[in-house]
Amino acid sequence: MSQWTEFLERLKRASDYRGQIVATLFVPAREPVFDDPKEPLHPALVEALKRVGIERLYRHQAEACDAVRRGENVAVFTPTASGKTLCYNLPVLDTLLKDPKARAFYLFPTKALAQDQLRKLQELGLVRELPAATYDGDTPMDMRRLVREQCRIVLTNPDMLHVGILPNHTLWAHFFRNLKFVVIDELHTYRGIFGIHFAYVIRRLRRICRLYGSNPVFICTSATLGNPEEALSNLIGLPFRIITGDTSPMPAKTLVFWNPPFLDIEAGIRARASTEAVKLTVKLLKDGIRTIVFTKSRMGTELLLRYVRDQLAHEWLDDLKDKVMSYRAGYLPEERREIERRLFSGELLGVIATSALELGIDVGELDAAILVGYPGTIASTWQRAGRAGRQKEGLVILVATANPVDQHIVHNPDFLLRGAEPIAISTRNPYIAAAHLMCAAFELPLSDADREFFGELFDPLVERMEEQGIISKGERKFWLLRDRPHDDINIRSVTSEEFQIVNRATGIALGTAERWRVFRSLYPGAIYLHMGETYFAEALDLTKKVAYVQPTVTDYYTVPMEQKDNEVLSVWTQKPLKFGTAYLGELKVREQVIGFKRLRLFTDEVISAEVLDLPPEEFETVGLWICVDDELIAELEEHEFHLMGSLHATEHAAIAMMPLVVSADPDDVAGISYAPWHPDTRQPTIFIYDGFPGGAGFSEAAFERLEELLSRTLETIANCPCKAGCPSCVQSPRCGSENRPLDKWGSVLLLAKLLGRDVVLSRDRRVKVEFISELARQT
Repeated sequence: MSQWTEFLERLKRASDYRGQIVATLFVPAREPVFDDPKEPLHPALVEALKRVGIERLYRHQAEACDAVRRGENVAVFTPTASGKTLCYNLPVLDTLLKDPKARAFYLFPTKALAQDQLRKLQELGLVRELPAATYDGDTPMDMRRLVREQCRIVLTNPDMLHVGILPNHTLWAHFFRNLKFVVIDELHTYRGIFGIHFAYVIRRLRRICRLYGSNPVFICTSATLGNPEEALSNLIGLPFRIITGDTSPMPAKTLVFWNPPFLDIEAGIRARASTEAVKLTVKLLKDGIRTIVFTKSRMGTELLLRYVRDQLAHEWLDDLKDKVMSYRAGYLPEERREIERRLFSGELLGVIATSALELGIDVGELDAAILVGYPGTIASTWQRAGRAGRQKEGLVILVATANPVDQHIVHNPDFLLRGAEPIAISTRNPYIAAAHLMCAAFELPLSDADREFFGELFDPLVERMEEQGIISKGERKFWLLRDRPHDDINIRSVTSEEFQIVNRATGIALGTAERWRVFRSLYPGAIYLHMGETYFAEALDLTKKVAYVQPTVTDYYTVPMEQKDNEVLSVWTQKPLKFGTAYLGELKVREQVIGFKRLRLFTDEVISAEVLDLPPEEFETVGLWICVDDELIAELEEHEFHLMGSLHATEHAAIAMMPLVVSADPDDVAGISYAPWHPDTRQPTIFIYDGFPGGAGFSEAAFERLEELLSRTLETIANCPCKAGCPSCVQSPRCGSENRPLDKWGSVLLLAKLLGRDVVLSRDRRVKVEFISELARQT
């Protein structure tokens, strides 16, 4: 029996309990499996491990160490708290102790994680023999030369590697000549646009290593992924030995699936997830249970902290108010370090955090974790759940929002026990490839040998660069421009056409944003988040390319409403459906933001809507589309279902369910439906596409798992108890046509027929489908 049984029973006896616990999963404890490396470690390293209390190694750590020593590239895919850090530290430190010239790069996705790992290195007490330091944007200029020349291990991030190290590789010549290892931690975070950029940064790194005659071993660690071989091939481009077996001990965990109660069941309106999370957090804190609460946004983090403190004060628990804090990106480094210290020491009883605390920063022992909304991936869910109960049984409560994905998961809790989703990486984005090819040309003249790193895009992009006079012609192609391209290339965006974001209250520029992103997030009236602060977008100067914002405090957020159109440029592949055909290929998309909605935070309740007058944007991207056959159209019409409403509802729900089959955020994909037909397909068609120029692999990954996507979409719509469609199934807060028309039950019939499922229509025209057991067997 779970040690949390009594606490959960008390929740059920509370006066405000209305059946919110819809499922509970108990994950039993796991015993460790120990092993030793084939060859003994360096005596100094053995003594260092003993100093930090490590006497034995887990089998997967010894296996990784042995493989690296054989010269293999190694990737370790295991859950949080499984000791992945030692999987790279052991072979790296062992080699560096034996070879005084050897060097290593450690790459982390965030500065905070690099600082945390540096602290762990320093705790080993090998600083004199193996000096290490971080090298990032916070490193003082007068310290950078010392780091380059004296440190054996340099901890950095992809941004600094791109803009600070590779273009200045001559300053790092000695380091590169002796580079033996490249460690890449948290590989699963490199997806979408950031992942594509990262893939090319790594290819540029390998290219510079070849220049200096080094051939470093790559060691990657990651949470579990659904496509480890494909991810490594796309991100690193090298063969790997993959290690997936977690042999570390794991205390038991109790996972509770908490669904806010209905306020109006026919309309599908539920209580706020934030309200439920505040109640649960306060109950845990009152019992002295050390708790971490994860939210999806910085704004949500600060609001939830305020609500928790207000509730503690309301219950005369003022002594607890100062024992709960928030943690998010945007804080000063010293502020983050202080919060981490107070958590580690036990001074804080609770922390409300964004994903900034999801990764491997050690904050000590926490008892419970509350997840306000499904984090978006199975990997992230277990990363966050892993924060609770590292030494004893932990409690994890997933508080569902009204989002269709959340509702699907709380009613299908076993989904979290299946294999993780694949990460979407497509190196075919020509905009990003061109950007990094320019960087590569600046760093070192291009030659035919570089085709190895840039693949099929190399020849057409080089030809275009020659025509534009960017590089010289000949066997060695030199960079011809005065300025280096790196400073204009943000590895977290697509194109270089950018607007300045100016804080009108101070006149200071906050940063930049791409044109296509400005129209979606910085239109007049938008609520904009930057470095953890909330701003109100006042005006957009299209001539000067400036977006003016003002600091604000609000409990709502905004989403744009768009009119869209598209055309099919090419078809890459297709697959048959029962009464239709699915395609994957290139699209030209025309989008225009025509207005925006204000939505209540945590509930997505629409507060108001306004009209905007902004110019349209055009871009080419990758998408999938489904064409419906005449026989299915006739059946929809026979039963008096609305054709466009059925297509439109299916489009909304399928986009919402995308995170269940591929690691995608809501803003990563978009869609549009056509009835009675699309000019290029000549059939009723549903389009889903990557929402930015060039694509990022989301549509390609979804196409590969299309049947599962459509099956889960069908299940979610059919099982939703609402009468005619709601935010938990077919309504979208981002819909530019005010969610009109939508036909929930027509969508159910459409999806069932496309998948070849048997259906029964009741007198009220509701569609019943038999599909649950079949889907469960498949997954």
